[in-house]
Amino acid sequence: MANLESQRLYILKRLGILKFLSVIEALLVGFLAFVFIKDVMIAIISAIFVGVFFYRFTSKRLIKAKKELEFNVLKLFLTHHKAYFPKKPILQKEFASLNLSENLKEFQAGEGIEFKSFTLYDVKFKDELGRFFCGICLISKQVLNGGDENQIYKKVVGKNFELSSYFAKDGKALIVCLANPFFVDLKKSVEENHQIMQGNLEKLNSLLNV
Repeated sequence: MANLESQRLYILKRLGILKFLSVIEALLVGFLAFVFIKDVMIAIISAIFVGVFFYRFTSKRLIKAKKELEFNVLKLFLTHHKAYFPKKPILQKEFASLNLSENLKEFQAGEGIEFKSFTLYDVKFKDELGRFFCGICLISKQVLNGGDENQIYKKVVGKNFELSSYFAKDGKALIVCLANPFFVDLKKSVEENHQIMQGNLEKLNSLLNV
C-alpha cells in the first residue's frame, strides 16, 4: 500500500506542475498573439488552444500511469475480499431478462465486479416512459426484494454511495448512484479510498442481509 501511495503523490505532483506550465504557456502565447495581431478574441482562442494542447500532449504518459494506479488500488482491495474485476459487461438482452424494467432505451453497461455474494455492474438507461436511471445493477443468489421502483428514477443528490433509493426483485436490484461504490479517487489517499470502499461494501452486504 505504501508503494501505491508514493505513486499517487508522485503522479499528482507531476500533473500539478504540468497544469501550471500549461497556464504559463497559454498566457505567453496569448500575450504574443495580442502584440502581433492586436485582436483580443484571437489572442484568447490561441492561448486556450495552446494551453490545452500542451497539457494533453505532455501529460499522456502520466494520465496512463494514473489509470493504471487506479486499477491497482482497486485490485488490491478486491484481492483482499477475493473479488474479481473486470467481468464482461452485462448485455441489454441479459439485463432485460432480469425484469427490473421494460422496453429499455439508450442502455449502457460497464464492466462488472464479482464478489462472493453478488456481482454488480454500472448501468444507465431510459425506461418505456422516458425516465432515466443511473447507478448499479446488483445480481445475487440470495433472496432480495423491496425498495420503490419509482424512487430509482429521481435525480441523484449527493456523491456518496447510499441505499436510500433502490428497487429489488428476486435477488436483483437497481441502486441509484452517481459513481460506482468502488470508484477510486486519487485525490484521496489509498488508505482513505479503501476505507470508503469497505464502508460501501458493508452497505451492500447489509442490503442482502435484510
